[in-house]
Amino acid sequence: MKITRARTATTVFCTLAAAVLLAQPASAKDGQGPTPTDGTAAAQQLQLEPLRAVADALGDQGRTAFADTYANLALNSDTNTVTLYVTSLPRGVHLVAAAKAANPSIDTGVVRVVKAKFTKQHVDATIARIMGSKSLESGYSIISAAAAPDGSGVQVVSSDPRADGGNTPSATTADAQAWRAAAQTALGGDVDLTIAAGSPITPTQWRWNDTVPFIGGDVALGTGVRSGYRDQCTTGLAAENSAGSDYITVAAHCFPNGSNVYGEGDATGNFGYNYGHYIGRVVSVNTHWDAALVYTGRSGGAGSNSDEADQPTGRWYRVNSYAYSYNGDLVCQDGARSYYTGHGVPCGIKVINQDITYNESWDNGAVYSVRGVEGYASSGYAVRAGDSGALVFTVTGSSTRQARGQVSAQTDSAHMFWTEAPDVFGAFSVHLNPHQ
Repeated sequence: MKITRARTATTVFCTLAAAVLLAQPASAKDGQGPTPTDGTAAAQQLQLEPLRAVADALGDQGRTAFADTYANLALNSDTNTVTLYVTSLPRGVHLVAAAKAANPSIDTGVVRVVKAKFTKQHVDATIARIMGSKSLESGYSIISAAAAPDGSGVQVVSSDPRADGGNTPSATTADAQAWRAAAQTALGGDVDLTIAAGSPITPTQWRWNDTVPFIGGDVALGTGVRSGYRDQCTTGLAAENSAGSDYITVAAHCFPNGSNVYGEGDATGNFGYNYGHYIGRVVSVNTHWDAALVYTGRSGGAGSNSDEADQPTGRWYRVNSYAYSYNGDLVCQDGARSYYTGHGVPCGIKVINQDITYNESWDNGAVYSVRGVEGYASSGYAVRAGDSGALVFTVTGSSTRQARGQVSAQTDSAHMFWTEAPDVFGAFSVHLNPHQ
């Protein structure tokens, strides 16, 4: 598995919202271009809303009062169920009751409680140990470590040929068995590891020359992390701090701290890397969430606003909430590069691992441990280089969206990785800023 950054030295991942044809007309300042939107995929997302409400309520309890038993969650639209994995079935029943008490409107009749081997707390601690700075020098060449969806352990991907189980000429079966056993002892401890071979992960990096207020999906251009290069990415989460100052996020691997960020100054669709309108300055970078905060120099929604432009041209959608993603859910992303190369707003991207930590290689040679979510598009297209930082979202109504996070990386065009909105906002002590 090779994970590549959603950016290149000449491209960036941009955020554009998925369109629902029932949306009401509004006066939008951008979102131009012949970009089809998958309305069917967007409509499918609306059908998941009741299950999402249940999953959010269960997840809130699982991360707090019931962390001693909570393992994982999964949505299944085919069976209209939410599977709750717990290490104690009686405690799991109490968790469901607590979620219902805190959220009386949810239908807990769709919940299946299933026994798991390890709690999320315990698995997270194991992943942190595996992906810690020392593990990078452990000799096991770890690419990523993720919580098994059913709470059975940790799924590890390594670039070492022996992780392939002896299927490559450079590693015999005996070598592979010995290597795997040693890796289990050194990295897994009492948590079961499943190990697969893969290739190193690298980031992905692009709306056009937009003006204030900036929103998710704008093209972002600036000095790259590699000296002498200019990079283009996509803006993602519009935010503000407690004083009302306006910010917009981009991927951390796009621009260094202190750098100035602009729109694309060339003609629409021509990525010439010439500076356009000034967006703002990078004032904070968090490598673990692959996120950077750009200060617009304005406040009260004048510098950035939590909207997302989409098809049909001239319509925009309010991004008025944010949440975590769970296995089985469907998301969209509004990367600029996808948008301006005829792929529109990719939707139908299914969450296949809601908690994965991966090593991401930047253009300047640095390697950082990033924690996020992995999604897969059965259509074969989810993302492309140039979409880094783009808004990842779900469709919650004919004119509203819910933020899930921002594009970080990819293995191929069908597999996308993103970091989650609650984590990014928490890291920077900011919140969503949907102004009218």
